[in-house]
Amino acid sequence: MKTNNSILFIVPFFGKWPVWMEIYLDSIRRNPSVNFFFITDCDIFLFDGIQNIMTDHTTFEEYITRYKKILGTDIKISNPYKICDLRPFFGIIHREEIRNFDFFGWCDVDLFFGDIRSFYTDEILSKNDVISTHSNRLSGHCALLRNNRYHRQIGFRIYNWKEALKNPEFIGIDEHGITNALKMNILDRLIEKLKLPINNFLLNFIRKYKTRKHYFIEQYTTPFTPIIWLDKSVNNDQPSKWYYHKGVITNDRDLNREFIYIHFMNFKSSTWRVHNSTAPWQKSFKYVIESLERKVIIDTNGISNI
Repeated sequence: MKTNNSILFIVPFFGKWPVWMEIYLDSIRRNPSVNFFFITDCDIFLFDGIQNIMTDHTTFEEYITRYKKILGTDIKISNPYKICDLRPFFGIIHREEIRNFDFFGWCDVDLFFGDIRSFYTDEILSKNDVISTHSNRLSGHCALLRNNRYHRQIGFRIYNWKEALKNPEFIGIDEHGITNALKMNILDRLIEKLKLPINNFLLNFIRKYKTRKHYFIEQYTTPFTPIIWLDKSVNNDQPSKWYYHKGVITNDRDLNREFIYIHFMNFKSSTWRVHNSTAPWQKSFKYVIESLERKVIIDTNGISNI
């Protein structure tokens, strides 16, 4: 049944579930008013009993074929990671699945959720159309868009979107591409096309007005990025011990503060770390979980019970 400010996260995932999937799913289970739709070729028995999860069991090749029918046969989605560049078009491809939801979006599987609704309240969702956990751009790893025609078709507003999808390499239009498309209006495009001179103050005012219904608030979910942390620390001097316990996310530095989720991308990969520093889990990683009733620690050693 449709409810006010209903949410659906779309999660295509192909290959092999990560070892931390039981915790990820536990964090979803503890957000019963937020729905998730998994498209995957992995075993789906893990979802048994989780009421807020829908599934589509299909292959990577079958899924990409659906995109080609809409976006053109010359798009090159060479691997599952490249699907991130298709996120701007989820509103078109998954129009039927999102039909009864007020907001649709996507999220990665290398994060554990806290209490989503305590951060994205009815008041916030009612007043805003685009929800990001970063202050300067749409957060590619977790974002929400209001389910209307404009946002369902936002992908077609991205500059050179066809060229981006013809490139077999990941381009990242789920972040910078959508962000630019959201901020640019008809006047922006006219200025760009005709190279018209315009006062920067006026242009910034126009763009601010355009984005007045965009909730771009830094939620401090992803350590070891260039953002300045809550305690003013930067780069690699950011919280490295995080805790998950029954749907609550905290860390050892920002005491008494809960977070919407912990995104541990930079624990496992050096790709997006500051200065390309080595991710600790690339050296060694342990996963030892005896019970989800006990507190879980996510740190430089891996993921384990305390």
